[in-house]
Amino acid sequence: MKINQIFLDRMNSLLGDEFGDFMESLNQPLQKSIYVNSNKINVKDFLNIVDFEVQPIFYEKCGFYVDNDKKGRHPLHHAGAFYMQEPSAMFTVNAFNFKGDERVLDMCAAPGGKSIQIANRIPNGVLVSNEINKSRSGILYSNIERMGLKNVVISNDTPENIGEAYGNFFDVVLVDAPCSGEGMFRRGEDVTSQWNENLPQMCAMRQLDILSCADKTLKQGGYLIYSTCTYSVEENENVINEFIKNYDYELININHKFSKGINMPQVARLYPYLVKGEGQFVALLKKKNENYHSSYSGLKLTNSKHTKDFIKSNLNIEFDCYEYQNYNYYIPCKEAIKKHINYVSVGVRLGQLVNGRFEPHHNLFTAFGNNFINNLNFDYNDDGVKKYLKGDTLEVDNLDGFGAILVNGCALGGYKISKGKFKNYYPKGLRNF
Repeated sequence: MKINQIFLDRMNSLLGDEFGDFMESLNQPLQKSIYVNSNKINVKDFLNIVDFEVQPIFYEKCGFYVDNDKKGRHPLHHAGAFYMQEPSAMFTVNAFNFKGDERVLDMCAAPGGKSIQIANRIPNGVLVSNEINKSRSGILYSNIERMGLKNVVISNDTPENIGEAYGNFFDVVLVDAPCSGEGMFRRGEDVTSQWNENLPQMCAMRQLDILSCADKTLKQGGYLIYSTCTYSVEENENVINEFIKNYDYELININHKFSKGINMPQVARLYPYLVKGEGQFVALLKKKNENYHSSYSGLKLTNSKHTKDFIKSNLNIEFDCYEYQNYNYYIPCKEAIKKHINYVSVGVRLGQLVNGRFEPHHNLFTAFGNNFINNLNFDYNDDGVKKYLKGDTLEVDNLDGFGAILVNGCALGGYKISKGKFKNYYPKGLRNF
């Protein structure tokens, strides 16, 4: 692996006697891990059924180290029972102790691992998960959809617009900031080749801009989690010091077993020679004052009767359904939907009216599959699961109408049976099993 000598000199100066251990760690293979999605299955049940070896991650109760085989091909992964997530990245969300009812913003959210962790920690709250890059926001949506999360709103907008729209709205804001990526160098030359000596300072300027926008959205007494996947002091401790100098925040001590920050013992630094994962920096701050109120109003939403009729006929629960753009949604928090913000999804995308009839969306099945009156629950080893994932039809007796396919109790997708014919509702773009 070719690494810029200026970077190596900087790390030598930063780590001193531990630099040799750091260099040796860069030649070690990446450590894979999974996050068990407690929205669909509890950890105990998952461990009882899974057919591959896992080792617990001590700082994340739903996190487990796994070997490097392609777990993303597993039927339980398709069903949203777990998410492939880098182990060090799992620590960030654990820097704060969620109560369960918070309003939370994930400002730079794609591909979605930390958003999934947060959503599982706030079953009675709401998460606005934002990603500025359009294509990456689509990846974010796909992951949230697969996990079946009901309390997530996904936006594709700038930090500046998010700051203006959500003044004094959130209890917790996560800024997992775009950075120079030094902590990801073990991924190869695609990462290392992008680094130059000016990059950390350039990133630091952008990080401060993002934090200034995040500040507008946070309530007095709210908490800001700041993280990067880099070692640069410019992007880590210096950014925190500069931010506190200009905004009224208190740095909160994080309870951890990792390296302390550079002249900043309250924060956490994770190095690959000390943990089974990549590089990470995490800081937690508390806002002291209230400094901004948004003039953006909430969006007026219209009830959708045809969607509600479908829900009443096919599910064992009822809830309000709202129209937004071309789709109908279950919306976890109407107050979280603001005018002039570009949303990818305002909640659970239920479906849409097509030629006068309601056509269910895949997200309806992944989020509410267990609530369908008709459902088929397969073990993940069953040939029926493999056939379904390929888009094939299944032979089913004594059922009619819409229903959900479950894998060990985890909602995978939908189907419709009419006059004995099975229609597979698993999206064509996902049929690559």
